[in-house]
Amino acid sequence: MTAHLRRLALGTVLPAFEGTTAPAWLLDLLREGLGGVILFGRNIVSPPQVAELVRQILDARPDAVVGIDEEGGDVTRIHHDEGSPYPGNRVLSENDDLDATRAVGRGIGAELRDLGVNFNLAPIGDYVTSPTSPLTTRSFGRTPQTNAEHIAAWVEGLQSAGVAACVKHYPGLGGSLLDSHLSLGRVAAGRAEFEAEHLRTFVRAARANVASMMTAHVVVDCLDPGVPTTLSETVISDLLRDEIGYDGVVISDALEMRGVLDHASSLPAAAVGALRAGVDALCLGAVQFEDAARAVVDAIVTAAESGELAVERLEEANRRIRAMADAYPGTPGAPGATDTTAERSAGLAAAWGATVSEGEVSVAGGGVHVLTFDDRTSIAAGPVPWGVGPELRAAGVAFNDLVLTPPIHDLPDLSGVAQDDVVVAVVRDLPLHPGSAEVFARLRAPRLVVVDMGYPGTEYPHATGVVRTFGASRASAAAAVRALTGTGVTSIA
Repeated sequence: MTAHLRRLALGTVLPAFEGTTAPAWLLDLLREGLGGVILFGRNIVSPPQVAELVRQILDARPDAVVGIDEEGGDVTRIHHDEGSPYPGNRVLSENDDLDATRAVGRGIGAELRDLGVNFNLAPIGDYVTSPTSPLTTRSFGRTPQTNAEHIAAWVEGLQSAGVAACVKHYPGLGGSLLDSHLSLGRVAAGRAEFEAEHLRTFVRAARANVASMMTAHVVVDCLDPGVPTTLSETVISDLLRDEIGYDGVVISDALEMRGVLDHASSLPAAAVGALRAGVDALCLGAVQFEDAARAVVDAIVTAAESGELAVERLEEANRRIRAMADAYPGTPGAPGATDTTAERSAGLAAAWGATVSEGEVSVAGGGVHVLTFDDRTSIAAGPVPWGVGPELRAAGVAFNDLVLTPPIHDLPDLSGVAQDDVVVAVVRDLPLHPGSAEVFARLRAPRLVVVDMGYPGTEYPHATGVVRTFGASRASAAAAVRALTGTGVTSIA
């Protein structure tokens, strides 16, 4: 019985690992029945290397789930060294062309499928309305209806390419202003408001047959005021399963995040509690490796043996995970074998369609000084390059490149800026970075153009012009440069 329980327990666990090849411990656990893995940027050097890594994983377990966070926009793993060629969610919402959104999902799916990755922990389903939300432009946002419809289109595009989608973070994290990586947030909206603004997206995703949903480490007062969703049977089993009727895979957000550990006593306890609540797959996240995986498996077996966790619950979880893996099998081919030119072009057109210019934004007629406030957006996004520098160079614009890295306390010396010169200040989500906002408030120049690549709404009274891109992908950077110069790239390789 213990061997059977151990295999069932292993089948629910998706850990991360270090390195660009599969470590021995991971391959051993896959052969024993480990459900799969989650890839991060640190595991990725090049497409051929990723395809070989996935082959190692699938040789150990042919029906393994190989997951990754590839949202496009600010959150990318396979393009983490250069930035995503696809625009992010808020860009697609502002552009408001469902066919373009569907094409972006399809292009990302094709690239993942060619690598053998069969599970994408995207898109974000949260409806965000505040510039101080840590999710910012990762959310489609704009209106609840637009949010829901674009998510369904993105899911359709991704899954049509043969990769399982995962709408996150059920039942809606957008009403919390706390980063669940760091603390347990709370959404205080009433039931009618919560259903209209937040829950409707996940109901729509269920109707779009999304393969998976990820839970939020957040307390929603109107649903279960005492327990974060990941550990709440009321929110997962009763609401999502019984009322909404969703029978796809439910995966936890990373269990080492403080949003769940602030409530649970330990990582293994959180894993058992999540399974008991109705979660099927356990994501161990970016910093939990062999020891954590083994400890979680042991805790699940112990809980099942004691009756704390029903064996039937484990069997149900394994059934759902295996059904998803069967429907979306990982089959590594030749990286880049699928031509995604049309999808990337659709994304670039969407980025341009979303971009808004206010006032005089041309950089013609004098020297150009690009001042980038290089604030990170979130722990989830990680250190992905952004800004307009590479695209300006590609457009043939010579400029003085000034980058301010956190902590930002002072402006650089701009005394050499001539009257006809233009200072291009590149920012994103200044309300999330008070230090940068304070420094930016002291910025003055005869010609000051702001390129805002973050959440909409910030005003710049001292600017002569503003370009708003609603995202910081390479596609959005190219759109910004087109606004600044009147020319720009027509495709992104």
